[in-house]
Amino acid sequence: MKKRRLRLIVLLALPLLLPGCFPQGPEYTEELDLVVTNRDPDFDFQSVGTYALPDDVVKITGNLQDGDDVEFVNAVYAKIILESIRENMGNYGWTEVDKSNDPDVVILPSAMSSTTLIYYYDYWYWDWWYPYSWWGWYYPYPIYGGSYTSGSVFIQMTYPEGITAADNIPVVWSGILNGLLEGSTAEINSRIETSIDQAYTQSPYLNLGSAN
Repeated sequence: MKKRRLRLIVLLALPLLLPGCFPQGPEYTEELDLVVTNRDPDFDFQSVGTYALPDDVVKITGNLQDGDDVEFVNAVYAKIILESIRENMGNYGWTEVDKSNDPDVVILPSAMSSTTLIYYYDYWYWDWWYPYSWWGWYYPYPIYGGSYTSGSVFIQMTYPEGITAADNIPVVWSGILNGLLEGSTAEINSRIETSIDQAYTQSPYLNLGSAN
């Protein structure tokens, strides 16, 4: 059987998490969370009603080669991602079926993380050139060394019946959740759940009982 090649175009969130955006620093980590959703405006969501969802969340590493084993997100975080998707789909009137039972749509959850280093340098790096006499930095002071880790969760709803002659599977809805991976596991999971809920809240057209 010919293997169908899935082409998914993912819009990566811009690095809006830089501390420089908040001169005093954000008061709460969740203030840096970002939720973006998109849909195919020509797709009739009211004409479908079943979905399939895998039992794992794919980890995007950026270096996967054809034939390599896929990595998966830690089960602690994957569980809340999958449970939140199932809960929201159920609340919107969708029925989950096995992938072998011809689901109307197939949902593909994935995630990735990245660590950004924050470097420090002192005023003497410019002492050789600065045109005025000075006594070091004044406010805002230079950034000291450190790092922060951000993560993104991608939810892609694909429509198998819409496969084109080029074997491309259309993505009729997608959600991108971006935020800092800081805090306890419980805190991170709570924010993931809140962000997934928000993705569905801002996508009322997914509600099978809605005329939107």
